[in-house]
Amino acid sequence: MRQFDWKYLVLFVLAIPLINQLASYLGTSSAQNEIEREAVKRLEHTADQSIRVITSSQDAEGATQKHLNMNFLKNLEAHTVERIRTKIRELPNSPRIDITSEANYAESGPMKLAVIRLRGSDNSNQIVILGIVGNELKRVTCARNSPEAIPISYGVCADKIKEVFDTIIGG
Repeated sequence: MRQFDWKYLVLFVLAIPLINQLASYLGTSSAQNEIEREAVKRLEHTADQSIRVITSSQDAEGATQKHLNMNFLKNLEAHTVERIRTKIRELPNSPRIDITSEANYAESGPMKLAVIRLRGSDNSNQIVILGIVGNELKRVTCARNSPEAIPISYGVCADKIKEVFDTIIGG
């Protein structure tokens, strides 16, 4: 029979807490990284999913890119705000919502797009992008029930702008 060596027992007893500590650290670190990756995925998914995108088009009635001037933009902005106010008033028990707006043009190559940002006092916001493609006046509206700005250079709204107008804003 072999003789028992105390050195191995002491080494084994001292190594157990070190191995346990190392395993705990690696497990915690790995779990934390996975939790962070899942949180980022959920946040990206939620942010994109919370944005509703609607498109429409109509005959441009002879309007061209040349007609997209500051007067047109201001009239479009006023018309858009008034349409939203009218729609809100048509709702049963309609709340009192103040709307602020900001309009400008975004130019991407030969394409000039009217961009109107609208914010409601109820923390909702919309962005309306309007442009002329051929004989059609096309509109992309992106809306979110959150005070967070709606990006138009990336995400679901940018994807729809690319699809409808075949251009990228600020990209």
